[in-house]
Amino acid sequence: MQPLISVDHEFRQNNSHRADSSDIRQSEETPLLHTFPRETSPEENNWTSLTVSLLLVILISGIIIGVYLLIIQSDSENVLPPVEMPLQFVSRLQWDTLRKRPVLSSSSFRAKSVVAVQTDSILCWATESCFDLLQHMQENDTSNNTMAYNFLISSNGQTYESLGWHVPSPMFPKYSNSSLVFGFIGNFTDMAPSSYQIDGAEKLLAVSVSQQYLEPNYVLVGRKTKERPVYLFSILKKFPQWDEDNSD
Repeated sequence: MQPLISVDHEFRQNNSHRADSSDIRQSEETPLLHTFPRETSPEENNWTSLTVSLLLVILISGIIIGVYLLIIQSDSENVLPPVEMPLQFVSRLQWDTLRKRPVLSSSSFRAKSVVAVQTDSILCWATESCFDLLQHMQENDTSNNTMAYNFLISSNGQTYESLGWHVPSPMFPKYSNSSLVFGFIGNFTDMAPSSYQIDGAEKLLAVSVSQQYLEPNYVLVGRKTKERPVYLFSILKKFPQWDEDNSD
C-alpha cells in the first residue's frame, strides 16, 4: 500500500504544479488590474447630467455670441450706400409726333457748362400731359420746330430729350459751342420747382459727366428768357458748380 500513496502524492503535486503554471501564464496574458463597473448613486448621475448640460449650454451660447459679433462687425464695415433711382429718361422719338429730329453735329461735342432756364410755360406732372405740352411748345417754336433745349425736366422728375447730347443749342450764342441747355418746365418767378425736378436735374448732370458728354469741372449758369426764375435760381445757387458772375 505504501507505493500507491507515494504515486498519488506525486500525481497531486504534478497537478498542482500544472495549475500554478497555468495561473502564471494566465496572469501574464491578462491585465494586472481587472476592473469591474462601479455602481453609482442616482445623485451622482444627476450631477453628471447637469454638468454636461451646463457645458453644452455654455458652448452653444459662445457660438451664438461669436456669430452675432461677426455679423455686427461685418455690417459696420460694409455699410451700403442708399440705393438711388436711375434717371427717368424719355427719348425724343417717344413724344415728337412731328419727327423733327435735329441734325447731328459732325464734330465731337463735349460741353463745358450747363445753362439752366425755365420754359415760361405751365407745369406738367404726368407723362401724357408732358407729351401734350411739349408737342404744343414744338408747334409754336420758331426754330424749325426743333426746340433749342438739349433736355427738358418736368415736375415729376422725368427728363425729356430735345436736342440731346450731340447737338449744341443755339439758344444762347455765347454758349452755343460749349454748353448744354436744361429747360425746367414751368414758370418759377413766384413758386419753387418741385424736389423731383431738382433731383432729376442732378441725375441728368451726373449721367452727362459719367458718359463724358460734360466736363467734370463744368460750371452751371442761370439765364432768363422772358422773366427771371427767382425761385429756381435760389435753389441752383446751392450747387457747387454755380457761376454767379455769369448768371442773370
